[in-house]
Amino acid sequence: MNKITSNEFYGDLSSLAALKTQAQKDPDAALKKVAQEFESIFIGMLLKNMRSSNELIGGTDLFSSSQTRQYEEMLDSQMAQSMAKSGGVGLADALIRQFEGRGSSDVPKFGAAGDSELLKSIATQDLAKVQLLAQEASRRLLENSQSSDSSTGNKQRIESQAALAKSEPVGSVPVKNVIFDSPESFVEQLWPLAKQAGEKLGVDPKAILAQTALETGWGKYPIAKSDGTASFNMFGIKADSRWKGERAVVTTLEYDNGVAKKQKAPFRAYESFSESFNDYANFLQTSERYKDALLAGDNAAMFAAYLQKGGYATDPNYSQKIDSILSSKWFKTLL
Repeated sequence: MNKITSNEFYGDLSSLAALKTQAQKDPDAALKKVAQEFESIFIGMLLKNMRSSNELIGGTDLFSSSQTRQYEEMLDSQMAQSMAKSGGVGLADALIRQFEGRGSSDVPKFGAAGDSELLKSIATQDLAKVQLLAQEASRRLLENSQSSDSSTGNKQRIESQAALAKSEPVGSVPVKNVIFDSPESFVEQLWPLAKQAGEKLGVDPKAILAQTALETGWGKYPIAKSDGTASFNMFGIKADSRWKGERAVVTTLEYDNGVAKKQKAPFRAYESFSESFNDYANFLQTSERYKDALLAGDNAAMFAAYLQKGGYATDPNYSQKIDSILSSKWFKTLL
């Protein structure tokens, strides 16, 4: 297997400055890199769609979880990057010719159809998604060209998350603005809220934070409302007849006698992270089913076990998954 250099790693964000310098010295080479970046995004979308199709056709892997999906996404991103740099599907070369103003009639064709037919065949695979992908790629390229610091966008998102974690209800927020890009930022921003909830409930706040990590995949898969805004539901609490607020109806994975099944379900929607944590505390305190969990005190493992026994989740391995998260390196430094 060929080794992957730092500038071939999908998560490398430091190459923007080098690309700008290269654009001044060698515009053609810089154009090739931009085209390859677009193709890697497109290939990544294809891989994602194939995984989704496989789930619909073959069912859900019982060993699948938000954590495994996160690593699958990382693998697909790296594969897409490597494939694009190795020739890809020909989209990068076709885009280069378009940017340079050379029609497919002036250059060698791909098969008998030419560049226009290649692009047409790509679009017909899923026109709506490719159009959205092109818009997103254009937005990213525009932002990158106007920014001198490739980490600015990420920094702003972290600052936004910190503000939402501390603020009172703030109304509609696009769900992409509340996605955490790493377990470190997830723990850093939400730990203060977990401590507040833990103090209110009289239980170990680490167990509370570990539960949010399990329910949201470390903040990478938040529940969104139908209009694409964030629900801020960090604990997977469903909206039954007792809930009078907004709802977010999404597809969820439930277990029936140990068998995983997908189904649509309504979830409670909030206006901030703090509102979600507060409602979670009230939810446990007002339910007879979780009175034993609230007696666990500082025993996080017992708290998780009694949550599962009380019927908080249908996943038969729910408490074990929380225990696994509690033993991860991101929780070792919390006090």
